[in-house]
Amino acid sequence: MKTFASLAARFASFALVAGLAVGATGCATSEELGAGAVDTTAAEVGQRPSFELWKTGSNFYFNLVAANQEVLLSSEGYVTRTAALGGILSILDNGGIESRYEYRTASNGEVYYVLRAVNGEVIAVSELYSTAYNARAGVQAAIRAVAGYLEHWSTAAGARADVFAGADGRFYFNIHAANGAIVLSSQGYDTEEGALNGAFSVVDNGTTKARYTISQASNGKWYFTLKASNGQVIGTSQMYSTKSNATRGRDALVALIPAIELL
Repeated sequence: MKTFASLAARFASFALVAGLAVGATGCATSEELGAGAVDTTAAEVGQRPSFELWKTGSNFYFNLVAANQEVLLSSEGYVTRTAALGGILSILDNGGIESRYEYRTASNGEVYYVLRAVNGEVIAVSELYSTAYNARAGVQAAIRAVAGYLEHWSTAAGARADVFAGADGRFYFNIHAANGAIVLSSQGYDTEEGALNGAFSVVDNGTTKARYTISQASNGKWYFTLKASNGQVIGTSQMYSTKSNATRGRDALVALIPAIELL
């Protein structure tokens, strides 16, 4: 599986409802990095849905965006990025289930919908629609967008973050190069959104060479670690046979950072 710990399960569950096929590929490893009114059906060909994540003031927000760039769902404000990422994961868990959507009428008579989690909490809200018909079409577009997003990540390759659950019940991420090789691995996190936020920290800090430390292991091989500005280790590389190879691996990761797909 490609990213988010339970993504394969999410997509497989959705496929049972929608009749979609699930794809899967394996991971490669290498010492050296390789080179690097809403009917959206027609507009979605050759594109994919996505999430936008941003910070305004002290809060983080996100949108679910259709392949035609229409905003289908918008979140409330979250105090931390980790919490906002948890909201995105909740969209993936609930947004493919039509019964989780609730239609409402605004004070001006226009119609909108909200997406609720299994506990009834509102996860995100749509824009206003002039008619109930258009709002229903919006829900169908949101359901398709969630399916398309999960399908993309079930077969994703290249430079990306891969978040997964470990055998110990904790969550981890790997950073993959363009050729699929794992070039950086994380510590364990208590939550899936915590691990995903750790992958974001790689992008936040990984273009600064001063944040890396190259060290020699007890077996004589070399590796590097990436640290945040507070000194906490974000990720550790694979082992390299020589210090110069570890240095080249670090430099290749620095160059790779802008191409890493996170959402």
